[in-house]
Amino acid sequence: MPIEVVFVIGMAVLLVLCLKIKANAFISLLATALVMGLLARMSGADTIGAITGGFSGTVKSIGIIIIFGIMLGNYLDAAKGTNRMALDAVRLVGQKRAGLAMAITGYLVSIPVFSDAAFVILTPLVKAIHKKTRIPLVILAVSLSAGLLATHVYVPPTPGPLAAAGLLGIDIGQAIIYGAFAAVCMTLFGWIFAEVYFKNKPDSFYQFRDDVKEAEKEMVSLDDDTDLPGTLASLLPLVVPICLIIAKTTCDMVCAEGSPILTVTSFIGDSNVALAIGAILAIVMLGKRLGGKKVLEVMDVTLKDAGPIVFITAAGGALGQVLKVSGAGDSLANMVINTGLPFILIPFVISGVLKVVQGSGTVAVTTAATLCAPIAASLGLNPILIFLASGAGARACCHVNDSYFWVYTNCMGFDMKTGLKTLSVSNVVMSLGGLFATFVCSLWL
Repeated sequence: MPIEVVFVIGMAVLLVLCLKIKANAFISLLATALVMGLLARMSGADTIGAITGGFSGTVKSIGIIIIFGIMLGNYLDAAKGTNRMALDAVRLVGQKRAGLAMAITGYLVSIPVFSDAAFVILTPLVKAIHKKTRIPLVILAVSLSAGLLATHVYVPPTPGPLAAAGLLGIDIGQAIIYGAFAAVCMTLFGWIFAEVYFKNKPDSFYQFRDDVKEAEKEMVSLDDDTDLPGTLASLLPLVVPICLIIAKTTCDMVCAEGSPILTVTSFIGDSNVALAIGAILAIVMLGKRLGGKKVLEVMDVTLKDAGPIVFITAAGGALGQVLKVSGAGDSLANMVINTGLPFILIPFVISGVLKVVQGSGTVAVTTAATLCAPIAASLGLNPILIFLASGAGARACCHVNDSYFWVYTNCMGFDMKTGLKTLSVSNVVMSLGGLFATFVCSLWL
């Protein structure tokens, strides 16, 4: 059977399992890898070997990083470090530019904290700013979402981009640098769109649910921060590991082999060690505020949160290894060349379709990276471009099959139609921002 047909059948199997049967993504990816391996005329033993090899290799490369990254985010969440970042951002740019402050806040907070949880945490602040400044609620909410959703698909140690970087074999420091740039573009596109498009919309444009009450949640005071940790304690656990990882990447490029500096940075800048240092810093700086019992509780919760993410990512690695061993990469690369379609659009389209039909940006970006890695290797293209294009596609549209959509509408009190007219439309513009960043990077990569 032609390998192109095998690829199409594999994608059909994946979509049917995820959408029709509602199977877990872990099971769906493994089943797809098995089907594609056997249809590609690999022996049963070779197929299983490729699956287990890809699975174990992926866990080895990013498993510990994901665990410590989630732990760091959970500590910042529990200690209200995220609220501190938000208030500092508002004070930095001023309340009149609160939309920009929300975008900056979302950009920073979503690096360690899941975007869904971050929006819930920051909802009282959004409503307090709206009440005090009279800036339309939707501008603040969409601006916050722009920042949250941009780093959610682009900046490690967020699990999605971290997994994609591991699957593509990209240095984590490079992934942070390029991902941060792309996330800035995506955030700016979303924030500017919110400020311009929603600025003069009449009140009738927005519809609120009938059950929404004026005081759903306790408002946050913009002037009282006595119940929040300090700025240094909130930022240091996040900034230090990122700086260590970037320092390692920089020294790898500029220092001679055997240099004492390289010896140090190769250890403390290793992604596993750097994220562990960040988690330890969070415990040291925020542990007294949380208490010993809460510190241990967060550790237990982290392992429960991280398990499914590690397994799904490893299953993506298994599928990628089957594609590589079966020769699908070379065949699909030739097919891409023959179509004349710009390569960066391939992962963008694949990720976008997956995002629209199954809802998860993490699954979309990791699956697109898995499928396109063999093609890039055959064409000799930099895998960073796949990483960026996949992230752009993963923001193509946030609608009713995405948990974030319902978090957004419920927290703001919007009905479903208003959610589609505000968040879903803005996501299309955000994805174009990511695609723009990919194009810019393609000029020198």
